[in-house]
Amino acid sequence: MIKHLITGGCSFSFGKDISGWTANLTNLLKEKNINLTYEHTGYLSQGQELIQKKVMLAIIDALDNGFNPDEILVVVMWSGTSRKAWYIDNPNIIQKMKVGWKKFQGGMSSQFLDLKNNNTSKEPNFFETFNGTKFDYNPYGGWYFTVDGSDCTLDFVKDYYMIDANTNGVGKVHLSLENIVTLQNFCKLHKVKIVHQFFMDNVFKSIEDNKNHQIINYLYRQLDFNLLIKDGMFEHIHSYLNVEREKSIFISHDERKLLDAGRNYFDSDGFHPGKYGAKLYCENVLFPFLTNKKLI
Repeated sequence: MIKHLITGGCSFSFGKDISGWTANLTNLLKEKNINLTYEHTGYLSQGQELIQKKVMLAIIDALDNGFNPDEILVVVMWSGTSRKAWYIDNPNIIQKMKVGWKKFQGGMSSQFLDLKNNNTSKEPNFFETFNGTKFDYNPYGGWYFTVDGSDCTLDFVKDYYMIDANTNGVGKVHLSLENIVTLQNFCKLHKVKIVHQFFMDNVFKSIEDNKNHQIINYLYRQLDFNLLIKDGMFEHIHSYLNVEREKSIFISHDERKLLDAGRNYFDSDGFHPGKYGAKLYCENVLFPFLTNKKLI
């Protein structure tokens, strides 16, 4: 019997969203065990590095708290390949980043959190970007993460995104897959059940497209495809709108809102899974997969 659930991911798996797939899975598992406990480690905008680290810490904590390995289920939804994180506590770098943030036109998630998604500073500090959006941060440092580096004017961030020839170049795919395999093999070492998912098709596709490259292939051969749902949640939800998987990425957010009007397959932003879409994905894809693989 599963007694403790650990989930990880980005905004598609944000634990505070009571209508997301994480909440739906929790409720379905509670039908089997009313005393189920859980830790949702997902957070907005984060990529594979922080997903892997936060989930691994949650597993260690669960084992230390007395759960047996066969009582723990880990379900991860891996995020964008091009996302990157650094641990920063140099006050000079932090100050330079704040100067750059003043020029950023867009929204941003909380910055410099710890691996429990907490801001450990005694008092909350808020920063306002150029267009007036606000986010909180820890002035003493922590994990800085970015989707594509557009929020940061520092050279080390810009250079990172220029190293590969493509946005999802082989170097970034390597780092992404390394985190996926690291978590998978850690779970196997400790005999903890794990399932891989992907928020969008392009994450797994970038791995498949580069599987014969030397720095990808040795990791690719370690992937346990028996524990993997390769089709992305984003594209799956489009099937309820009668949109083909291959065409879903080319639909604008505004067009998606029109297609989805009154249905709640997608959120009001026209991109993230909505209440009904997340429910259908969990009931029609994830939960049957867990059942068929005899993981629950």
